[in-house]
Amino acid sequence: MIRSSRWLDRVLVGGVLLLLVAITTIVVLQAGRERARNNGSPTAAAIVPTTAALPPPLATPLASSVATPLAGNVVCLDLGHGGMDWGNVRLEDEQVVLREKDLTLTTGLDLARRLRSDGLTVVTTRDTDTEANPANADVNGDGIVASPDDQANSDELDDQQARVNICNEAGADLLVSIHYNAAENTALEGFEVWYNDQRPFSDQSERLATLVHEELATRLTAAGLDATDRGIGIEDHAVTGPERPHELAPSEMPGVVVEGLFLSNDDDAAFIQTPGGEEAIVTAYERAIRAYFGASAG
Repeated sequence: MIRSSRWLDRVLVGGVLLLLVAITTIVVLQAGRERARNNGSPTAAAIVPTTAALPPPLATPLASSVATPLAGNVVCLDLGHGGMDWGNVRLEDEQVVLREKDLTLTTGLDLARRLRSDGLTVVTTRDTDTEANPANADVNGDGIVASPDDQANSDELDDQQARVNICNEAGADLLVSIHYNAAENTALEGFEVWYNDQRPFSDQSERLATLVHEELATRLTAAGLDATDRGIGIEDHAVTGPERPHELAPSEMPGVVVEGLFLSNDDDAAFIQTPGGEEAIVTAYERAIRAYFGASAG
């Protein structure tokens, strides 16, 4: 009996000791958690996977800000002439070897492709070998259309108004009319840019004219052509305005007319027909338009 009592006492004492150890362990662990929480040190809870959204990396907003100047802007490219309207031509041995309408189509479509790749929205006044008003409609409302004896399918003013309407209806932010020059004096050569100074946005047209002018000078020189810089001119053009009452409604955006070299000049004509020449001219247009919208030249 005495031996059993001692055994029970030992069991009770051992149980109490185990309970004290357990309580002490819990207190120590809780204190550790509190210290970790106060000190900001990692705990088991801190490394549990979470589905909470992480902030985007710094590169993401920077990349977006670079693209922003081009996104959402609309450029209207007016590809001069077309169809039965050949524009200027180059004759060799009494044969037509260059037609302005072909060059403006090639240059304009290449430029449009590049600008779209840059993120701009692009509309063109034509994308095939046709006039802007092939139906010979009285687009400007003056009651005059081309007669069957004319050398074009459209009256000139109706053709020009059709081009302006395409740009206006597209809500374009910019209008660039692409042309090539020619003259009876075959010594004349070089490039020139025109804008109108009587529009509400003439300061923007002038800025664009300056950018195109500078880029053409740079690109042509880099490609090996010592072209004459014929400068920036101010003139009334059908597609850039101003309004001609009862004849032409004006364009509603800044714009320029560019004469890129002379088909009638031997050196200019030879340069235009080389891959490097076409590349230089299109690159000049592209870089100027990108700069106009505040994007780097790329």
